[in-house]
Amino acid sequence: MNNQISTALLIAIGTLGISSTSFAQDGFYVSGGLNNTTIEQGLTRNTGSNGPTTGPADGPSLSSSDRDTGAGIFLGLGYKWELDNDYFTAIEIFYADETAETTNINNVLISNVELDRSYGIDFRTGLSVTDRFGVYGLVGATNYRFDSNLAYTFAPPTDFVEQDEWALVYGAGAEITLTDRITGFGEYRISTDFEFDTPRDKGGIVSDNELDFGGLRTGIRYRF
Repeated sequence: MNNQISTALLIAIGTLGISSTSFAQDGFYVSGGLNNTTIEQGLTRNTGSNGPTTGPADGPSLSSSDRDTGAGIFLGLGYKWELDNDYFTAIEIFYADETAETTNINNVLISNVELDRSYGIDFRTGLSVTDRFGVYGLVGATNYRFDSNLAYTFAPPTDFVEQDEWALVYGAGAEITLTDRITGFGEYRISTDFEFDTPRDKGGIVSDNELDFGGLRTGIRYRF
């Protein structure tokens, strides 16, 4: 359903942009729109132990995974420079509401991850293909805030962890001029190999969690 909404918004942006006129100028802008983030959580637990508190040894390893997509909104503030030869670059800070949540069951261990919010900074560089349409690549840093509950299938939650972690983000997008001040855009963002450890469980074993984030953003930018 979220993907259908995002696709419909992009189609609407493209339709409106057909009759628009390009007004390329440097300046500050605000952005906002829909934020769809997918979490893929991998959980690996080594069941071997060489002592009650010393952690995993050479026992069998169990792996499991889960994924979920959550929809929210985002707001941003940035500055765009129009360069020579139809190139442009921009820098933007943003805040996004996040709702994705995974529940990963590995043998008798349950690991729940709930993404609360994200914020960060993006750098974009692109090319104006026509007077109204442009494409760009992006790279940046994003701070993800999430909660993690660790429990067993036969007991209530035993550990609760709040995490604030930074991750490298990269992606690509496209934008289309709607009016002299409004630009519509859509972009896909990726963060991979994001890892954290759960607290040591009762058998002295630490479980490794790996998170991959994929995000689709669609919205508008308003230039001052």
